[in-house]
Amino acid sequence: MTLQDKIYHTEQMANAIQRREDFYTLETDKVRHIELPTPQTAGTMVQQRSYATSKAMDIIQNLSL
Repeated sequence: MTLQDKIYHTEQMANAIQRREDFYTLETDKVRHIELPTPQTAGTMVQQRSYATSKAMDIIQNLSL
């Protein structure tokens, strides 16, 4: 997975977290359904987005693609 792909999927996954979706589907060489954490509900919108982005980055990093 290239850096561009990681950035794209991090942003899309952060969006999915904030939309309270249960899973994110990642299609690379195989299809993966990744369970997402619940979004942060307290704090400002900037804090909520930062939390979602941080969690998405952790998930992408741990996939070891």
